[in-house]
Amino acid sequence: MATLTDEQIASLKISNFLFHVVHHGKDEPEYFDDVPLGKFEPFFIARIKDTLKGNRFSFLDDSSVKAGILKWQGNNITFLELSKLLAFQFNSLYDKRVTLGVLIVIELYAGEKRYYSLIKYDSDEVVSFTRNGAKAVLEDVVNNFTQSAKSLQKSALVDLEAVAGDGHVAVIDRQTRSSISDIFRKFLGVERTKKPAELTESLHKAVIKIVTKHKDDFPASFTYRAGDQVREIAEKQKEFDADGFYNQLFGANGSDEVKATYQKEIANQGLAGEVFEYVPEALPEVRKVRYRTQEGILITVPPGAGNAFKISPDGKTITISTSKVNEI
Repeated sequence: MATLTDEQIASLKISNFLFHVVHHGKDEPEYFDDVPLGKFEPFFIARIKDTLKGNRFSFLDDSSVKAGILKWQGNNITFLELSKLLAFQFNSLYDKRVTLGVLIVIELYAGEKRYYSLIKYDSDEVVSFTRNGAKAVLEDVVNNFTQSAKSLQKSALVDLEAVAGDGHVAVIDRQTRSSISDIFRKFLGVERTKKPAELTESLHKAVIKIVTKHKDDFPASFTYRAGDQVREIAEKQKEFDADGFYNQLFGANGSDEVKATYQKEIANQGLAGEVFEYVPEALPEVRKVRYRTQEGILITVPPGAGNAFKISPDGKTITISTSKVNEI
């Protein structure tokens, strides 16, 4: 799924909206035939915008979610039938960590382009509101979410027309932000579009392009080791997220121009919105770095030297911290 432009995001409009109560201990969901969206459309558009930042997945050939949407688009079922079908399938999946709530099924447009949003909202209070009708439940959903964003546990945005390599589904799953829970994966019928090793490798490529473009803006000590630092970060940290990685790698060397290039290259490499577990083995091994001063002094710095070896920003002062010096 390609990233939507600001213009496309601003034009998002909900065309169909329904939800049903799921995971409430019964074989059948609690169905609603009509849910008046009313004043709450901007609220759900905002939740859908959040999902655009999710990890990218691709449909498997036997995905029942994809099959159901295609039936709706082919006028073989009504939208109500589609929403009930998806709610039944999701309600049938269970593990000990699921909690009761509602599955929200949304069709929306950005201009003429069509998308689908599937949201699992958790709330212990939802079922008690069903006797008052869908409107009361919808108000409860919105009110509780404003108190706790964690109530929105799982969300998926579907683009059936997306280029296969970009993924058809953007997913945010708060149960496992860097991946997807088994129950949501089985329900959607998806697999990760790019594996963690491929994403890690793409990150390295992005960094090299950024450093090459801004080589005159960085101190030499940074540009020489930028690629190695990617691996060092990957070995120390568990997961990649764009903001955290930028701060770790560029730190005081960053600027508005560097940040803009970073965001562009992250998007170009298919990493926008992705959170994933690093695979250090997918990166080049950290190598020894050799320096020669203007005076002809040669210095070899082994991997892992860390703060024991420092070069000042102007490149004129070298500091080596050691517990002992041995002549060789």
